[in-house]
Amino acid sequence: MPSPTKVFDYRLLRFTVGLIALLLAPLVVLLATTPLSSISASYYTEARDVFVGFLFVVGALMMAYEGHTSQESIASRAAAICAFCVALFPTKCADCIASVSSWTHNISAIALFLILSWFCLVAFQKRTRNQPGMKGRRSVIYALCGWTILGAMAAGLLTRLIAGADAVKAWHVTFWVEWVALWAFAFAWITAGKVLPFLTAPEEAVPLFNSSDPTSRPTESS
Repeated sequence: MPSPTKVFDYRLLRFTVGLIALLLAPLVVLLATTPLSSISASYYTEARDVFVGFLFVVGALMMAYEGHTSQESIASRAAAICAFCVALFPTKCADCIASVSSWTHNISAIALFLILSWFCLVAFQKRTRNQPGMKGRRSVIYALCGWTILGAMAAGLLTRLIAGADAVKAWHVTFWVEWVALWAFAFAWITAGKVLPFLTAPEEAVPLFNSSDPTSRPTESS
């Protein structure tokens, strides 16, 4: 039998997911010719293909991500389904009333960000919390990113409850909440990709190009 070889590196998968999340908001803002009330509203602009396409790529990568436990595998697949739903069921347009599609979009988006915060605060943390050196540094990043996602979502909800829906629309609160949460998600997954030298020890760093040993397996640590 041929010896098993590594098909892909989970660290590069994490890095790719994070990079796409990092680029999504700036790209849709750049491509849209009208101000966006939310990143999801780019569906109704020239940026629709980028918005939908990036979400499908993230969904596909999350579907492929197994993680290190059955809980991570289930969570990543749930996140993939949520990403697909966010792409396939658009939010309501500026002058439209809420519909099944918009409710599906909103619920999926909330669930997606909650799952991503779980990865930051639970899945990635459990192998790095209270660890010395680079792992300890990554643990701090994961915690900050996870709480930032939850804090952004809470800020959006409180603004709606206190100031009302009109204020949320006028201040573009949803747009900023989504951007902050996306970047927190992005920084966490880029960090977990172990390509940043100031957050990764040499022996656990991912090779961006050719690996010296193509059959070597990465260590199971976040």
